[in-house]
Amino acid sequence: MQALKRRLMALALASGTALSPFAATLVHAQDQSVQDPFAVEPVDPSPAVVDPAAAAAPVATEAAPVAEALPPAAADSGAAALRALLTAPDALAGVAAKDRAAILAWYGARAFEPMWVADGRLTERADAVVARIARAAEDGLDPSAYALPDAAALVGATPDRLAAVDVGLTAAVARFAREASGGRVSPQKISKDITRTPPAIDARTALATVEAATDVAAALDGFDPPHEEFRRLKAKLAEVRARQETPVAHAPIAEGPTLKPGMRDARVPALRERFGIPAPELVTGSLPETQTASNGDDELVATVEAALASSTDEVYDQPLIDAVKSFQAENGLTADGIVGARTLSVLNGGPRDEEGEIVANMEMWRWMPRDLGRDHVFVNVPEFMVHVVRDGVRIHETRVVVGKVTNQTPIFSDEMEYLVVNPYWNVPESIKIKEMLPAIKADPAGYMARHGYEVVWEGQVIDPATVVWDENAVKAVGIRQTPGEANALGHIKFMFPNQHAVYLHDTPSRALFQRDVRAFSHGCVRVDDPTAFAGAVLQGDPEWTVERVESLYGGPERRVNLAHHLKVHIAYFTASVDDTGKLTLRDDLYGHVRKLKAALGVST
Repeated sequence: MQALKRRLMALALASGTALSPFAATLVHAQDQSVQDPFAVEPVDPSPAVVDPAAAAAPVATEAAPVAEALPPAAADSGAAALRALLTAPDALAGVAAKDRAAILAWYGARAFEPMWVADGRLTERADAVVARIARAAEDGLDPSAYALPDAAALVGATPDRLAAVDVGLTAAVARFAREASGGRVSPQKISKDITRTPPAIDARTALATVEAATDVAAALDGFDPPHEEFRRLKAKLAEVRARQETPVAHAPIAEGPTLKPGMRDARVPALRERFGIPAPELVTGSLPETQTASNGDDELVATVEAALASSTDEVYDQPLIDAVKSFQAENGLTADGIVGARTLSVLNGGPRDEEGEIVANMEMWRWMPRDLGRDHVFVNVPEFMVHVVRDGVRIHETRVVVGKVTNQTPIFSDEMEYLVVNPYWNVPESIKIKEMLPAIKADPAGYMARHGYEVVWEGQVIDPATVVWDENAVKAVGIRQTPGEANALGHIKFMFPNQHAVYLHDTPSRALFQRDVRAFSHGCVRVDDPTAFAGAVLQGDPEWTVERVESLYGGPERRVNLAHHLKVHIAYFTASVDDTGKLTLRDDLYGHVRKLKAALGVST
């Protein structure tokens, strides 16, 4: 950077012109060591960018020292035009602020030699870059945002025009790298409860990665998230767009009692039509000719057969049950074949915006850490499930209960450090004030005794009758629930200390796990099978086994430290594609996807 500053000053002296304000800022800035290109930065106002794991390893971002005087190459028209462009007062005015210094430094290190233009036209590598970024829609991005040059329009272009094209394409690469890696929208603009800060990459590192690559298109591909889930969504996005089908308008299914397998219901024919399931064929015999002739009652026979067929058509039979189960699975419902109010609501909800949902979920993958960890815990809030992955393979999953819409589970990543067996539950202040105080006032000692609570003051358990219960008092004292079967945290909690004070835990409220929509907590995540989950978390621990942990149930509180910290990701994905290529869309529980689609400008 010092060499670049000296070079800019030399250029000004040689030309007899003043430095542009932007270049002057570089010259007069205090000396700094080169910033770590992978340092974590706030993503607001511009999304941050991460290093492309799938691309060629980036070359070092520190530019090699440049000579004090311009080399002969800098005297040609291309370099001279670039030098004039980049030292002009309005240099890079249309480029993101965080990219300007990096682009200027990049060209300075090249002695202002063009990167993409030679002999009055785009190079083959430039053509490949333009072609790849032009397909940015495949990545869920907006190609029009990159102002790509038209090669045909460059015929006979002036050196100044070619210089502008060269810088513009460099800026497009830097922006594409940033948006493909870290997204276009800051997570915090969607919700304060989404606390993700993707690692950032310096624009010079992105440019160096592309320049060093043999295959520039592959290098640009590498800026996308490396996760298999992202790749599947990308493939499904292409498939959805290729269909180009007009959505089919379905007649609504009437409300009524819950429809269970084997039932007969007048709504079944409409359900058959919805899924294209024909009614079972009616097996009928024929009357002897003499009987038919003598009775002369063909009309009556036809009426009876029609009535039988209608009756059979109204039976909720196995082929239709299977179709409903498949529909339920694809829409994040319990695949039990029972058409209750929830399934009926989704059936009548109309077609989902698959394209917009996929694009928004691809953006959310850009917010995730690029390395989830070979071993990790993954909670997907809209799915109401937790998964444990060991050595890259999912080894355990179970249902969870997440926060209510009014007490949302935050979206973030951290590391699990320890478990607590037979935990106390320290009641949060909001619950003490909003939910407990009226009952405490009515009967302090009785309420505490019935629910197993203790009042703690300065580390000592005190008699609740000695407290004058009002809002100030309930804020000043601690209230905790003792370990036991009725404890709100159950037998065990799983701790990954974080700014939100949330964790995973057992619960005595088992019935809630049978619901399709399991959003009932104050923000923490309740685990359906905590003992099996503990076994998956402790797998490979040299000291602790799940049997040993289970043997502690019912005793005093005990902390169990993990031999190795385990990454925990609390995520929010409403669209996923399984290994068979089937797309599943889930309800947007907290409205994060709706807000993100609006911010991205995709259909809502």
